[in-house]
Amino acid sequence: MNIRKMISAIGFAAALSLFIALLAACSNDAPAGDTAGGSPAAAAQTTSGGGGSPDPGKTGEPKPPTRSITDYTKRTFDIPAQPKRIVYVGSSPGDLFALGVKPVGATLSVISSQIVYPELLSGIEDIGGGEANLEKITLLEPDLILFDGVVYDDKVQALAKIAPSVSYDSAAPMYERLRFLADATGKKEEAEKWIAGYEAKAKVTLERLKTSPDDTAAVLLQLGKQLYVMGNRGLSVTVFDVLGFKPTPKIKGIIDDSKRFITVSAEVLPEYTGDWVFLLANKAEETVAAKQALLDSALWKSLPAVKNGQVHVFESKWNFDDPITRERLLEELPRIMGK
Repeated sequence: MNIRKMISAIGFAAALSLFIALLAACSNDAPAGDTAGGSPAAAAQTTSGGGGSPDPGKTGEPKPPTRSITDYTKRTFDIPAQPKRIVYVGSSPGDLFALGVKPVGATLSVISSQIVYPELLSGIEDIGGGEANLEKITLLEPDLILFDGVVYDDKVQALAKIAPSVSYDSAAPMYERLRFLADATGKKEEAEKWIAGYEAKAKVTLERLKTSPDDTAAVLLQLGKQLYVMGNRGLSVTVFDVLGFKPTPKIKGIIDDSKRFITVSAEVLPEYTGDWVFLLANKAEETVAAKQALLDSALWKSLPAVKNGQVHVFESKWNFDDPITRERLLEELPRIMGK
């Protein structure tokens, strides 16, 4: 089931919560499949400076300098050269925090209890969760709106009436997302500085953990009674791309098919798990019970990774793929892995 069909089936807020969990976020509903791609309606919507904000030229004030940008939906229009009041509509505000950008408003209702950096949300106005509150956004008088074009593409026309609205691809690799948002916010230098620092920290972590590039690994996610195998999203990005573990053949197939995750039954786990297993779970009562049942099962105990003591359990909040989560994960991994 894809994201848009799932939204129709279970409602936007519930679908968004689960979508967050499996991307780099955490809930307890049924997952979605591939969601990439823009909307013809979005492409048809044009704006050169938004809609709802007064024109500084009409009030006698000098008009702030602007520049052209092309967003995820291939719309090209003008935005402030140095935006001052940004509203963020999406599930990964950590993308902005890494650039030193703090939005005046963001969609926090769904994610605020599911991330590893809640202290960074202080002072940001919550504009809603599954349904961003357009009235709240308007009252914040943004000069730029950044929004997740994968999830919120149908909101573009309403958002563009308030201020210039730039969509980005939340499914893009972290560096690509970061550099795009850095361009939109005038923070290109900050992006490159963060990337260089992250890569240096990743090298130190890898040397400390001394992982073997010949070892295979699997990342599992328990949400409620449902068990998922992750593709190359969330925690898997660090496991495969930073720590250098190889995905097992079955998981490589998931990645090659551009699937972010699949649902599985416990009975087929031996087909997916490898030398190492990383298990994610949230603290919901149903999840805790299901996870314990899995860990107590004879099938689980028969897995080579379990027998060799090469299983590590994480809270599902580490399944985000934003820069702040991934940077903090580098600091957390040695503790979790006992190194």
